[in-house]
Amino acid sequence: MFSKKSLFGTAVVIFASFLGASAADAQTSRCYTLSSLKGNYAIVAAYGTNIALTLGIRSYDGNGNLTGTFTTNEPTAGSTTGARTILTGTQTGTYTVNCNGTGQFKRNLTTSNGITATAVDDFVITGAIVQEGLVATTITDAQETPSAIVPGGVFVTRIQNRLPDFAF
Repeated sequence: MFSKKSLFGTAVVIFASFLGASAADAQTSRCYTLSSLKGNYAIVAAYGTNIALTLGIRSYDGNGNLTGTFTTNEPTAGSTTGARTILTGTQTGTYTVNCNGTGQFKRNLTTSNGITATAVDDFVITGAIVQEGLVATTITDAQETPSAIVPGGVFVTRIQNRLPDFAF
């Protein structure tokens, strides 16, 4: 049979383990920061009602700087046959992150067909893990102005998913 003493001892151990878990959890930041965006992210960008699509990789340094490359499949200007144009490009820029997981990207774009542009995107972190603070695993963003790459004044939205840690 169990004695009152052994039940009390078991209860103390269980209670202490809850306190330990709470203390460890309390040490984890409840706020997103610049370091919440660190590493490489795969990007899929949609233009308007799927007029064009961009696939890319973007890297964040955890200090507010970004770099990336992309490939865009867009309609060929003036084509009556549905011809498509593939262009590639690079981007550099900065980002800010608010405690609530919203923020802004400011990007400078250069494309293989000679377009250079600056774009500003608003974003929200829609998925994260706890790993030395909050680390964004999924980001959704929308460009504030129409696309400079795809003609026609189309709206651009992106989904970004964090890739495993490895070098490109």
